[in-house]
Amino acid sequence: MRKLWLLSLLVALLFCSGCWDKKEINELAIVTSIGIDREPSTGMYIAYYQVINPPALSSRQGGGSKASVYTYRFKEYSLGRFIQKSSTMMPRLLFTSHLHCYILSEEVARHGIIDILNYLETTPEWRMNAYLFVTDSPLQTVMNSFTTLEKMPGRHATSLVRVLSRGSFAGGVEPIRVKDVVTGMEFQLPTLIPMIHYRGKPAETTERLEQIDASKQAPSFFDDSAVFFKGRMEGRLDSQNKYYYHILNTRYRKFTETVKVGGSYVDVETNNVQVKRKWDRSANRLNILIHADLRILNNQQDSKLTLHNVHMIEKAFNNVVADKAEKMLELGRLKNWDLLGLQDEGATSDSWRGTSVNFSVTSDVTTTGNKRDPYTMEGKEG
Repeated sequence: MRKLWLLSLLVALLFCSGCWDKKEINELAIVTSIGIDREPSTGMYIAYYQVINPPALSSRQGGGSKASVYTYRFKEYSLGRFIQKSSTMMPRLLFTSHLHCYILSEEVARHGIIDILNYLETTPEWRMNAYLFVTDSPLQTVMNSFTTLEKMPGRHATSLVRVLSRGSFAGGVEPIRVKDVVTGMEFQLPTLIPMIHYRGKPAETTERLEQIDASKQAPSFFDDSAVFFKGRMEGRLDSQNKYYYHILNTRYRKFTETVKVGGSYVDVETNNVQVKRKWDRSANRLNILIHADLRILNNQQDSKLTLHNVHMIEKAFNNVVADKAEKMLELGRLKNWDLLGLQDEGATSDSWRGTSVNFSVTSDVTTTGNKRDPYTMEGKEG
């Protein structure tokens, strides 16, 4: 009886149709990243689609074309026309389920991306959880560049932002997805979007990937961040100020700072950074308490690492952090950017610039390395 049941089951499998909606990979144009630019004179949008070239990604396949991705360029006056436009050039079905990121030109970012956000929200084919970047370089150059280690430029950017954000944003980069920009529009605290700068010359072939010096023409990722407010880029923050924006506003808990003690440089790494805010509403005063555990990475002092010397390092660190935090706050006031989100905590649009903010920083050196005292020249006491 059991054998008859199994035989019937096998016969039934022969009549199963399988997945009728299954699409073969050679029927799809798999898009990994999309660049969006805007022509100021006409207001027309220019879109760049990076489409995977599967044979080039296979290490076993030799010969043929070497490009990992092909970049298609389309130009239209309306965002909704790009899908139809792509069908006139791509002999495959547009597939965006594996989209890694969107890259916006600075022209698009400063003009505002409300139209783009509305289009992505109403079109289910596009992904709202893809990463978002802004570039101040010509978008055509960025979209036609090659990257090392990662064969696909879009994956290169997303892999890098994941590495930098690992360990509580150790690289000073907070991963920003399209949906995060939408969420941030509800608040007065600006959203920082990582920026890409291409410092090399555009390469039309992959020959330069054979060069050993990978940093010579590689794109420069995330040195600056674009400041977005209500869906529009208002300016940018340099690397130093963006670090302190993240320290004071996000889950940023690990960074490296260099301090000067007795004329010598000491590099320290922070761990377990804790930030607390205490308001005095009656006086319109905000006290921000910052505490960090420190690990000494590099100590150029000749003197021994005594308890007094450790306290000097801690004091120097406290002063540097308080000074840089104050400078970031002043920059925000000058630019009319509420970089602490004071209005989201009850301050009004008229009063937030007049809020008195005091930074109180404390720290403890908890790790000094395998050797406390530095090596010295022979005959000289350390």
